[in-house]
Amino acid sequence: MSFLVCARCGHRLTTAIQQQEAPPADRDVPGKPLVVLGTYATSWNYGFVLHPHDVKGAERHADSRRWSGCCGPSGLDGPNLICSGCQTEIGTQESDCWKPHFVVTLPDATQMRTDRHATDSDQRS
Repeated sequence: MSFLVCARCGHRLTTAIQQQEAPPADRDVPGKPLVVLGTYATSWNYGFVLHPHDVKGAERHADSRRWSGCCGPSGLDGPNLICSGCQTEIGTQESDCWKPHFVVTLPDATQMRTDRHATDSDQRS
């Protein structure tokens, strides 16, 4: 099992995830998730692209300007997710109605971990 943790404090940020080789061609649809639940893809910024519901150990950035959008965050105003453990910026959620929905992590903010003994309910801090 793989999951992401905060590179600064080690807090677990995601549920169990596995690599998706490439997003399905029909996933780049406004209002729909870009990647399948439980998977990740590598991103254009060398971070990870995640399904928004797989991110459990992060919270909204305190700066409300980072959450602009009409139906959800557009992601155009900088990182809008912070680690629940240490408050470090970890990525950007994009889930406005005119875009595919996903979270993309900052390249140096997260680390992939593998632990075949951990469960989804484990939250490391």
